[in-house]
Amino acid sequence: MAGVGHTLPDGRVLFADISFRVGEGAKVALVGPNGAGKTTLLRMVAGDLPVRIGTVARSGGLGVMRQLIGRLGHDDRADSRTLAELALEVAAPRLRAAGERLVAAERALHAAEARGRLSAAAHKAQLGYAEALTGWGEVGGYDAEVLFDTVSVAVLDLPWESTKDRLVRTLSGGEQKRFALELLLRGDDEVLLLDEPDNFLDVPAKRWLENRLRESP
Repeated sequence: MAGVGHTLPDGRVLFADISFRVGEGAKVALVGPNGAGKTTLLRMVAGDLPVRIGTVARSGGLGVMRQLIGRLGHDDRADSRTLAELALEVAAPRLRAAGERLVAAERALHAAEARGRLSAAAHKAQLGYAEALTGWGEVGGYDAEVLFDTVSVAVLDLPWESTKDRLVRTLSGGEQKRFALELLLRGDDEVLLLDEPDNFLDVPAKRWLENRLRESP
């Protein structure tokens, strides 16, 4: 990152001339008061916000845990999404896109079959679902499901098949955070961006996180 700056819509400069490099194997904490621009800076690194001043370069797969994970009831969508949707939120973009296509194809298939299993619409939906399944497999979806199951057992003591449709709001903030962190720390991404990773974690979970970060390459 070199010479990065960000100006708010009202014209105020949030930060300017930010330059640093994070080397291989480094664990770096970005610390500052509320409103200093930490989350904005991380969003720029993640690609969620455009970098209009300066440059940001990164290499290797990027895993991101965004700030709002764990905040119960922070928006209407968070109250209705499932654990499977949360898992896709922290997955790599290609996997996330394939997973969303698979979910949409499955819903379309159920809707079409409800209107008549032998209809032309049902046949078209079946073909769409088969294509979505193929795409899911091609991007490593079945390997991801193994990871989802491992994390589900580690966090909730239940297999993925019984938790994937569970509403996120039925988990505590700490359980949501632990679920997302387990997925990222057990994943293959070479760079992790964790925004407020210890929020909502109790003392034993904070110690768990410290140990996992130390162990992580």
